[in-house]
Amino acid sequence: MGRLDTVIKENRELKDELEKLITLVRENEAKHGGFRIVEYAFLLSGSLAEVTEKPLTYLAEIFDIDKAVLFLNSDILDFERRTDNMADKIFFHPEKVFKYFFLEKRPYSGKDTMNIISEFRVEEQIGSYLIAPITENGKIIAALALFSKDTERFEDSGSMDFVKELSFVVMVALKKLHNTEIIYRQARTDFLTGVYNKMAMGELISAQISRHQRYGKGFYFIMADIDNFKAINDREGHLVGDNILVDICSGFRKNLRASDILGRFGGDEFFIIIPEDEKVNIASICSKLGEVAGEVFEKTGYKGIAGISGGVVAIPKDLPAGTESVEIVKLADSRLYESKNSGKNKFTGI
Repeated sequence: MGRLDTVIKENRELKDELEKLITLVRENEAKHGGFRIVEYAFLLSGSLAEVTEKPLTYLAEIFDIDKAVLFLNSDILDFERRTDNMADKIFFHPEKVFKYFFLEKRPYSGKDTMNIISEFRVEEQIGSYLIAPITENGKIIAALALFSKDTERFEDSGSMDFVKELSFVVMVALKKLHNTEIIYRQARTDFLTGVYNKMAMGELISAQISRHQRYGKGFYFIMADIDNFKAINDREGHLVGDNILVDICSGFRKNLRASDILGRFGGDEFFIIIPEDEKVNIASICSKLGEVAGEVFEKTGYKGIAGISGGVVAIPKDLPAGTESVEIVKLADSRLYESKNSGKNKFTGI
């Protein structure tokens, strides 16, 4: 091969190397841009549902992996939810799970799935994985998991800088969402008893109406208040009255199901929403509420003086499903006062 041929060959090889390098740079630029999109999507998410729909989906697509998942510490990030599994992308676990898996606060990667605890094995076919803790003030509040069917994808994950940077962004996003929920929750919570307040009532009734329209499941709405409560306040003072309200709410909550909803309408008046199912016996529930209140009055020396009266509305038996929440409350309130005017310490509408 002559000198000219050698130069041409070397130039061709150099050109091929440069093209490969340019392609790699472009791919890295695209991934870098995609990484920023994922970060922005996390920070701009307005709910956990949006996190499952956008940033976690983008993360899997941009980095060509099979699944991106968040595990949340339910003892710290106690979001209100109906399930501990949101779209198979966000899972809630107690703090002990995170302490058991993360012996050190560092990412774990590899292809030996035996090293993954059962709570984190949410993908059927795991070739390799990368699971990184998300920390705040030294506590693990969540974990970001990337799963791939490719056994080589995360076997040697190399630099962990990108996942550490992403974990910080996810921490900021989760805390923002949680803090927003706390403020929202406080606005809907009665400061004295810790149950829902009047502001939350309309929203909660509307949710039950929507549930009925979608699934055909009815519900009961109860308005109840304490008979002769003013006499207790006048005689003992408002602090004693407040303690009675707290004790009654505590007793009600212990005897209601997790799906039942308790709130304080105001003063000594409460509202209770009972989603209907085959096990619900509304007469028995109202009887139990009366017993709980009676125990509180006996403890405070007001048995036989104070009682509890209520009005019950059944949806859709008493009112059509399309009825607005204000009409439901009006009917329950009128039945409550019917109980008051016909001897007290009873429930009307059961």
